Amino acid sequence: MKHIAPALVLVICACSRSAANHEELGDRAYAAAAYVDALAEYELGRKTNTSSATLLAKVGAAAIHAEDYELAAEAYRALGKRDRSRAEEAADGLDRVARAALTANDRTALASALTGLREVAPRRPLGRYVVLAALDAVDRGDTAEARALLPVAAAAAVDAARSDSLLFVYGMTLVRVKDCSTAVRVFEGVIRRQRAPSVVEPSREGLGLCALVEGQIALQQGRPGDAEGWFRRATAPGASPDVVRGAFLGLGDVRLAQGDIAGAMESYQQALAGGTAGDTISQRAQEKLNALGKAEPE
Repeated sequence: MKHIAPALVLVICACSRSAANHEELGDRAYAAAAYVDALAEYELGRKTNTSSATLLAKVGAAAIHAEDYELAAEAYRALGKRDRSRAEEAADGLDRVARAALTANDRTALASALTGLREVAPRRPLGRYVVLAALDAVDRGDTAEARALLPVAAAAAVDAARSDSLLFVYGMTLVRVKDCSTAVRVFEGVIRRQRAPSVVEPSREGLGLCALVEGQIALQQGRPGDAEGWFRRATAPGASPDVVRGAFLGLGDVRLAQGDIAGAMESYQQALAGGTAGDTISQRAQEKLNALGKAEPE
């Protein structure tokens, strides 16, 4: 072991010198406005000195100048997490990244910068950036990012109508991930306030869809009583015809679970109303009627 220790010391020293050399070379390049070269040196330095908060700050600054906004956002986010005493510095960097990314129409970097701002400075206003990033997340199908940004975007909206329009989009995003317990409250708020007429009726449809989903979940979990209440809400005015038919299909299953054969048949018949022979709801309703030995005549 006595012979190995000096070798280890040499290796450690060599690594330290290597990291320092890359950082020094990066500083020289940065001072000469050779930002791409500076960024390359800083990134090499990070590989041998992953714990340096100062180096992360330099990577972020160089990346902004080099127009690598996604890397800049990653660096400042890492800085804010690694050294909480530099959270304000990291937030300032992320704000610069957001502005630059918005100008460059780099939506991925913009979303990353805004996520970082929420992480390191949750009380800092996100301004106009957040609406664009939220809608971009919706367009990209990134439901996790959309769920995080849309409520913030609604709060930052320029007027009440815009706010409720964004909340409607938030509600529909929640429906997609089957978080209907939250979506119901969102839709009910939009309907109650009546501040954005263009999304009031769509919110009624969303509310009906949510009630249908919640009813199906309750039924699957063996709670027919709860399911019945949700299915009845799904048949309320404003729900789409297919949602209403789906709710009657569910009510038929509830009645069947309760041993009410006649009631189940009646609900299945209502599920058939307004459908076509080939649609999914009609097929399922007819199959259930057939299973009860009460198939409708052709």
